[in-house]
Amino acid sequence: MARRASEMYYVDGSTVRKVAAPAPRRVEQPVRRKKAKTYRKSAVTAEKSLGFDLGYMLVLSVMLILMIVSCVVMLSVQGNVETKEKNIESLQRQLESVQADNDAFEDSLNNMYSMDDIYTIATGELGMIYSQNGQIIRYEKQEDDYVKQYSDVPKTVD
Repeated sequence: MARRASEMYYVDGSTVRKVAAPAPRRVEQPVRRKKAKTYRKSAVTAEKSLGFDLGYMLVLSVMLILMIVSCVVMLSVQGNVETKEKNIESLQRQLESVQADNDAFEDSLNNMYSMDDIYTIATGELGMIYSQNGQIIRYEKQEDDYVKQYSDVPKTVD
């Protein structure tokens, strides 16, 4: 066995034992007061941050009330929109019905009298006749709005 310089052996009876080395001395360091204060401050701050103070509760309450009010307003506006959409749909249905009635009345008026019926009534009951050549006199308008007649229309053109 090779001996190491750092290890010392001695013989006590039939066993060989290693000599225990002395334990290193522990150097005690003084407790720093600043760290203890800092730990206490951080502990107090942590406790305060976990709690709800008055200001936080007021802000939280105001925000909750605003959220509830905005939800109520949104629901009422949505209800008004739905009501107006239903009103628009009913008015559109009424308009379609009135237009269908109007078209039916227009068709019945157009089919009420034929051109032969109109000619018979005009010539037989009202005494009207077709115009002959030379009876139609055309006038040029001076203005776009209307023509003002001051005297009777002449029977012959000069």
